Amino acid sequence: MLCLALAPPAVAEMFGPGYSPCGDKPSTAETVACVTAKTKDWDRRLNAAYKALQQRVDPGQADPLKAAQRLWLQYRTANCAFYGSGAGTIGQVQAAECMRAMTEDRTQELEKAMKLE
Repeated sequence: MLCLALAPPAVAEMFGPGYSPCGDKPSTAETVACVTAKTKDWDRRLNAAYKALQQRVDPGQADPLKAAQRLWLQYRTANCAFYGSGAGTIGQVQAAECMRAMTEDRTQELEKAMKLE
């Protein structure tokens, strides 16, 4: 007889070394606001790295870079919406942290790409 266990809902696995809590036991709204502010900081850095890389790539790489960035933005939005669709208020925190973590990762990727040029 086969016994199947129900899997728990998917949870964000991005709470790694880059994660830092927002205060001592903040509310969900405070946590989301804090993480969103961190995301905005990473987003500014991401935009600067993207613009700088655009200036440095070979002409044949410009369009693929632009396409990759647009697709990455779509993927980030869809991926983090998945985490935000979970039950309860924790989904809001997971979605916000997903945006922060993915934005940080992409920023670091583009900054490393500039060093390879």
